[in-house]
Amino acid sequence: MRAITLTAPNTVTLTELPPPSAGAGEVVVRVALLGLCGTDLGLFDGSSNYLRDGLKSYPFVPGHEWVGRVSELGPGAPEELLGARVAGHNFRPCGDCAECSRGRIKYCPDRSEIGVLGPQQGAGAEWIAVPVDSLRRIPDAMSDAAATLLEPTSAGMHAVERLAVSAGDSVAVLGAGTLGLAAAQIVLSRGADMVLFDPNPAARQLAAELGIRAAAVPSESDHGAFDAVIEASGSEAAARSAVALVAPGGRIAQVGTPHHEVNGYPAATLVIQDATLHGVLSGVGYWDPLIELVDSGAVNLDALVDTVYPLAAIDRAFAHLASGQRARPKVLISLVPETTAAAGRG
Repeated sequence: MRAITLTAPNTVTLTELPPPSAGAGEVVVRVALLGLCGTDLGLFDGSSNYLRDGLKSYPFVPGHEWVGRVSELGPGAPEELLGARVAGHNFRPCGDCAECSRGRIKYCPDRSEIGVLGPQQGAGAEWIAVPVDSLRRIPDAMSDAAATLLEPTSAGMHAVERLAVSAGDSVAVLGAGTLGLAAAQIVLSRGADMVLFDPNPAARQLAAELGIRAAAVPSESDHGAFDAVIEASGSEAAARSAVALVAPGGRIAQVGTPHHEVNGYPAATLVIQDATLHGVLSGVGYWDPLIELVDSGAVNLDALVDTVYPLAAIDRAFAHLASGQRARPKVLISLVPETTAAAGRG
């Protein structure tokens, strides 16, 4: 099978690998679409913490956002899954530790994450073997593109649930990337009053198209004005701003991951405001309510897709991801034959 392989910083190629087989409790999925995100970019250009800390090393197959159809069943896999369209989370827990025994798989100290952490092959290949319990079936009306975005945007669902956002809340979302735009739509589905902040005019225009009120930067009157704040950019400045924006007794969800220490973080303000800060890891456990919102039309993930590249153009896809010159945040790769690949917007 063809597989996307990162061999060194800023070096991506297509290689031929033997296709996987399904083990007990697993299925093999024929991957249709793959999403690329900031984590993939860090692995591509060599800046990732996983590479710096020795948790990942070249060469490897990346990819952790995907959708496809089940093509093979392993022992114990339900027969009704054969041919089903599915997507799934990327956590692979050890199954033996105290956290796993409590069902808290994302806290497993010995976990791997496909395409990101540990030795397991990522989803950037024509086939991938996945555990049945990591999968969700995709509703017929949902597009492949939207299904591919369930993995990254489920963290937004986690953030909104963690903050217990309700109709009476005033909410600020920092960052209009994939995660921020999804989180903002989820907040709106709760009936809360909200504003999204992002300095990029194209990002704010897309937010407006989605019915989201957006501004470039917070004003002085915004300080201390929000019951709940979702930091979805990973920017150091935004992490500091989130604390400035939260109201007394309010809640903050830090969903974006800063790649460096946040100098000047206003911890004293966090204390004085008596605010609660939540670090939000992944969206494992929050897929079902997100799927309902996307299927109902309350959350539009298709609108976040900028370009779908054919597999043969993987180098152009990473270059486009790195350029930052996108009207919409998401870059996808089609792993089906190029003659049937979906056309991109750009």
